Amino acid sequence: MEILTLAVIVILVLGVAAFLYSQIKSLKDKPEDAKDQVLMEWLKSMKSEVTDQLKSQQETLNKQLSDQRMEATKQSGQMAQNLTQALNQQLNNTQEVIRNVQKQLGGIEEFGKDIKDLSNVLKSPKLRGGLGEQFLYEILANVLPKELYATQYKFKDGNTCDAVVFTDKGMIPVDSKFPMENYKLSVTTESPEERDKAKKKFIDDVKKRIDEIAGKYILPAEGTTENAVMYIPSESVFYDMIVNTPAVEEYARNKNVMLASPNTISYFLKVVLVAYKQHELQKHAVEIQKALAGIKIEAEKFNEDLGVLERHITNAYKSMDGVKGRFSKFFNRLENVQSIEGPKEQPKLL
Repeated sequence: MEILTLAVIVILVLGVAAFLYSQIKSLKDKPEDAKDQVLMEWLKSMKSEVTDQLKSQQETLNKQLSDQRMEATKQSGQMAQNLTQALNQQLNNTQEVIRNVQKQLGGIEEFGKDIKDLSNVLKSPKLRGGLGEQFLYEILANVLPKELYATQYKFKDGNTCDAVVFTDKGMIPVDSKFPMENYKLSVTTESPEERDKAKKKFIDDVKKRIDEIAGKYILPAEGTTENAVMYIPSESVFYDMIVNTPAVEEYARNKNVMLASPNTISYFLKVVLVAYKQHELQKHAVEIQKALAGIKIEAEKFNEDLGVLERHITNAYKSMDGVKGRFSKFFNRLENVQSIEGPKEQPKLL
């Protein structure tokens, strides 16, 4: 706006200067007294006109400035209102996010409490053993039909095995009890000496469990096989023991005890299931062959019946052709008879 004002003033000044120049030029030919009087009158009129024009321009500029100020104020108010609404919306969204996060944190805290409670429960060897047994039962139920295994199988001497798997060679005992206390110490203890000491105790505990399984559950006199399975309910423990303590696996092999994790025992049970199906197929092979022979005889009889039916159909087709030919001849004769014209009427005499 300042630039516009300056431009207007410059234009007015230039206009006044041009007018003065023209008037001064016209006064050169007049007398001095007349020139002074005319000049004074002209200056008064010019002053009045310039004042009026400046006043008019000032009023126009003031009005434009006022209009623009009001428009700017209106736009500023609208922008401030929009900004306030946007900020309020963002604050509401932020509050909603914070509430959701608080809810999730509350759920995480509850989950953490549940995990802590479960960890406290699993500290009990008896409860942890019961949980391992349940996992074993689920694997058996998912892989084998019910007639191929039994849980909590009791032998004649009173010892109870967690599960047995029935095969054509005998029962395979499966025990899921496994010592974990010294293994945890061997992993969590910071002192190297304490870790080595705990690891040796862990190996001794595993060997004792292997001896117990071999002595209590491998009973061929009661129908078991010469082998048993020691179920380790943890893949990480099983891998650590196989890789880092091969002496334990060799000791178990010498005692006819197979070490198995959840994955390996699943594969083992699937092999047992395939062997069972093959055995059942071989056992019923004679009945299957007899049934196939009977089916062959029935198929031959059925083939003979089809031959007889085919001959009958062929004869019927031929008879049908003969009947159709005779009917065509009869129909033609009938048409010929109908085409014969009767005697023409004789003309009567008048």
